[in-house]
Amino acid sequence: MVTQEQAVTQNSFSADDYVINIIKRAVKNSQNIHIGLEGMGNLIIHATEGEYYDHTDDIKEFCTIAASKFKVTVVDKKDKTIGNSDHGRNIDELMWLAGFYASKGRLLQGCSRSDVVELMHWPNLTRLPSTPNTMRIASLLSSHPTSITLAQRLLKIEDSEIYQFYSAARCAGLIRALNRTPEEPPLKPHRNQALLGLLLNKIARI
Repeated sequence: MVTQEQAVTQNSFSADDYVINIIKRAVKNSQNIHIGLEGMGNLIIHATEGEYYDHTDDIKEFCTIAASKFKVTVVDKKDKTIGNSDHGRNIDELMWLAGFYASKGRLLQGCSRSDVVELMHWPNLTRLPSTPNTMRIASLLSSHPTSITLAQRLLKIEDSEIYQFYSAARCAGLIRALNRTPEEPPLKPHRNQALLGLLLNKIARI
């Protein structure tokens, strides 16, 4: 017999498996990066400016592809050509997108059904994907901090819907748990492949 905790574990996902943590690593370490995949386009993360540039063919699909398939390149912070022909958008919006689409109704690992949460800032629902009850969830959690489980029962909605909201809001930094500190594993900076190549060439010539 599957316990409730086991059921939640089975219905969870790891940010490590998706583009979410690629972006978070860049933001955490103030790196500008290019994330690309042949046939799918690319994202440019300008962490030093808090902006991103979307050149993907389908951002929803891009956010659900296995992280291991992407090629990540560190861009020089002095490179002023990043996004010159585009208008950058706030990285927090990208983190909502990445968490929302990767979730598919699952709960982000490190979060719990028993978390008592408070929504500190509303997502921009005119520009971001949502579920039918996103506004109701946001209204409840911003005015009356409560547990994910209780919120689901009060609103009479599916677990999957509130899991998706909580996961997206956590990724975007819009929500906080009041009863505990959710697990936040350390995120190392992305390796500068160009610099690594130069070092290897120097070693080869020794």
